Amino acid sequence: MNKIVLAITLMVAFSTVGYSQTENTAKQEAIQRAKAKYSRSIQYNDFAIAKDAIYDLLVLEPSNFSYLDSLAYMYFEFRQYASAALVSRDALNRNPQNRMMLQIGAKSLSELGAIDQSLKMYEKLYTISDDAFVLFEIAQKQYDLKKYDEAMINTELLLGKPIVEGSQVYVNNASGEQIEAPFKAVVHNLQGLIARAQGNEESAKKYFNNALKLAPNYALAKENLNPKKE
Repeated sequence: MNKIVLAITLMVAFSTVGYSQTENTAKQEAIQRAKAKYSRSIQYNDFAIAKDAIYDLLVLEPSNFSYLDSLAYMYFEFRQYASAALVSRDALNRNPQNRMMLQIGAKSLSELGAIDQSLKMYEKLYTISDDAFVLFEIAQKQYDLKKYDEAMINTELLLGKPIVEGSQVYVNNASGEQIEAPFKAVVHNLQGLIARAQGNEESAKKYFNNALKLAPNYALAKENLNPKKE
């Protein structure tokens, strides 16, 4: 009797192992198909199918966080900012130090008009990156939220960073064409806006002139220096 029970037990055990191996093989094959589907759809610029493949991979390998990164990036690139913000939030719940997800989340929230939430994400990103361009975004968001004193302090911090001295950014000229201008010119322009918002028109004009000395064709600084009267 005991031999019969043992034999049945062994049969069940081996059949369970066999089923598990079959299931694992099927899963690996499904993963490879989804990856092939993703690669081919990217090759043919069919991003709807690529997105579908990422969702397949998320179901098949939920612990692989890189799929969330890819999905958030894809949503952001196609200006689906609400979806990009939601996916980046989930990714950050798993890895709060993910710089790319912080940046995508912050930019997406900004595009959605959630400036206060965007500011918080930029501030977190700055604490782990010490990036001057992130600090500029912080100052810009603080200006938008009328936190003028904080914004001005951060622009002064920006001007003290060596990278700002030698960096170029893109701005528009009077024809709407993009031209290169010193990063410092853009910072001075923001300082002028902050000073004007604080009621200090004399300082504002000084900042706008400083920007134009560095970038004479910087259209926005020209407009701010001589705003049209309504």
